Amino acid sequence: MAKFDTVRALQRRGIPRDLAEKIADATIGRGETKRGLRIDDLKKMTLRQLLSRFSNRDILYILDKIGNKKIDREVVLEGAREEDKTQVGPISADVVLRRVERKLGIIWSLPEGYTIEGMVERVASKGELLVGVAFPINAKQFRYPFNGYIYLKNRGICYQSVISEVLSFDRPDIPEEVELVMPDREEEPYVSFLRVSEVIELPRMMHLEEYHKMDGTSVRSARNYTQIEDHLDLERERIRFAEEREVATKMFISLGVSEKAAVNLYKRGLFISTHVADVSDALLRECGVPASKLEKFRNGAVKYSKDKKDEKVVSVVDVSKATEVHGEKKISSYRKSARRESKGLPNHYINEIIRNSEEQRLPKKEIVAMVSSYEKLVKKEEEVQASLNEIGMEMNQSILRRVAEMAIDRNVKGKDLSEIVMRCVKQSDRTQIDATEAVGVLAAQSIGEPGTQMTMRTFHYAGVAEMNVTLGLPRLIEIVDARRLPKTPIMEVFLSPKYATKKDVAMKLAGKIESRAVPHIADIHTDITNLRIIVKPKEKLMKEFDLSIDVIAARMKKNGRLKCKMELETDSIILQEEDVSFKKLYVLEDKIRNLKVAGIPEISRAIVKKEGKEYKLFTEGSNLKRILQFEEVDGARTTTNSIHEIAEVLGIEAARNSIIYELEETLGGQGLQVDVRHLMLVSEVMTMEGMVRAIGRHGISGRKTSVLARAAFEITSAHLLGAGLTGECDELGGVAENIIVGQPISLGTGAISVTYNTTKKGGKK
Repeated sequence: MAKFDTVRALQRRGIPRDLAEKIADATIGRGETKRGLRIDDLKKMTLRQLLSRFSNRDILYILDKIGNKKIDREVVLEGAREEDKTQVGPISADVVLRRVERKLGIIWSLPEGYTIEGMVERVASKGELLVGVAFPINAKQFRYPFNGYIYLKNRGICYQSVISEVLSFDRPDIPEEVELVMPDREEEPYVSFLRVSEVIELPRMMHLEEYHKMDGTSVRSARNYTQIEDHLDLERERIRFAEEREVATKMFISLGVSEKAAVNLYKRGLFISTHVADVSDALLRECGVPASKLEKFRNGAVKYSKDKKDEKVVSVVDVSKATEVHGEKKISSYRKSARRESKGLPNHYINEIIRNSEEQRLPKKEIVAMVSSYEKLVKKEEEVQASLNEIGMEMNQSILRRVAEMAIDRNVKGKDLSEIVMRCVKQSDRTQIDATEAVGVLAAQSIGEPGTQMTMRTFHYAGVAEMNVTLGLPRLIEIVDARRLPKTPIMEVFLSPKYATKKDVAMKLAGKIESRAVPHIADIHTDITNLRIIVKPKEKLMKEFDLSIDVIAARMKKNGRLKCKMELETDSIILQEEDVSFKKLYVLEDKIRNLKVAGIPEISRAIVKKEGKEYKLFTEGSNLKRILQFEEVDGARTTTNSIHEIAEVLGIEAARNSIIYELEETLGGQGLQVDVRHLMLVSEVMTMEGMVRAIGRHGISGRKTSVLARAAFEITSAHLLGAGLTGECDELGGVAENIIVGQPISLGTGAISVTYNTTKKGGKK
């Protein structure tokens, strides 16, 4: 189990599975202290210790994905180059296995509505992403996973994606795993979906001509998708790119441009002098080539190419055959073996077995054992279903499976199983509601009635000195109105287990995030004689907050949008208005005193509190995105009371859960108990459109289809006038509109129509 956890932890950090397994199998220590290798061990080990267990290329992976401050990367890089010289070709068979290079890949253009930044962020947060495309893709022709190169309009190919599956439909459809689709694309049906497990930025822009189709011809267009002979693997080609970049930048610098401009030219796909003749002046200027040097730069590039000084760095080597021999057959064997052994089982269980076998790379023996356990589960499910048939009842499939699993674990049979099934059905029935039940009215009543009994205390001290927190009815109104900014935004910041018990780390973090104005870290002097202001930073405080005089000056200028003259001296900053006057001088001084130059501007205060053995922070103000960037912070537990901020940073599902939590805390803090299902209904209504909407005229209530229901809520005349002008029709299907017109509501007994048939015995009326 420990080995499995280690492998999963390494994979989450970007380590390939086979290398992760290799690390998990490695050991450290001797005798009784001997144990498996952990991530913390990798960070602390010396180069000698790592070389005794792994190759230089493996160590490069470890340095890039995990880190180790003790080891010089350049030394390892040189060692990797030496390893390459001793191999057959540029890459060994085991490296081919690990890098999983595919013979068949695709170039695909980014669909409309998607952004590459959004894709990268989504893959990082969810682990994978389903990208919908409007064109059909033959999923059977690929061996998974394969590389897809993303073509960006007007930019070229700048990103590589790893595609682990292609989902194809006969007609536009939405996949079952809708949570893996971009939030704004969840309701868009597509013909095909690409399951993207990784998106990596290429070191430079690649040209279409650098890729070849399966027939050997160069790629000319990237419309929809184009099949290519995949020759590029990012990790393997990193050294080639580094050498290519070095040669290209040296060449461009020799032609008279700066180093920065040379690097930008390379990133835009210009790596030999002949490329310069084909690009526009606008692109060259955008890369940093001065307008005055454009002609000279082009002429120099032409002369450079005529002198045949262009260097071909490292040729791309085709190792597709090696991959096919060593990698493809092994990877596909798990799927084949699982499908063969699980014949006869229900399809959903077969798919589950295949997925587990492929993910865990299980041998045949373990696959057979897994299939055997699923066969027992299916038999037990049949027994449960037979018990249900006897009593004439039905049960949800997920509940049925859970009952069967527990029956196997506890060896429940016969009458005992029938009794348990009967009780489960009764309990399930108790939690269900009728089809015509007014759930919205019940939820409103269950929250509204105790809400009127709430105490009107707006603020209290929540166990933390001088921390104001909005509670009671005002806070309840804030939540259901979906206020963008709470009246008292607060955060509860937890430290990661590594730092949770260290008070000095908590205090230091509080100092980092708490916003500091200029007077906190510097002395401000007003020079009346020369009509100027002198800001003199305190050296001790600058060291504490890791600031320099240059950084303070830059932040003053940026945050205060200062248009005055600014001069830097050895230990002070001098500010002076262009139009000198006493009034402007004092206005400027007042402005400088309020400028935030350290910490997070939104967080006015950070207080450290000890709970049990660990320390945590409470903040006045909220900025979840910035807080989660700190290494010391435990992102899984850190919370904020700003629901909109949670939606922006963590997604709409997290916002939904936050609404439930905040409602429970607000009501529970006043000693009021409301069934969580009513709170869940409110949260789902507020977030069902992929964004947080208020329950008011500007949100849910204002978007009702019924004219009378909208008019009954607020601004009656405006709704009725608008409906009259547009000829809107009201079907009278809800509660409010039927009460208004005085007819039975289509709920409960009102949902049933009773008629009397007057037919006589003889069949005559």
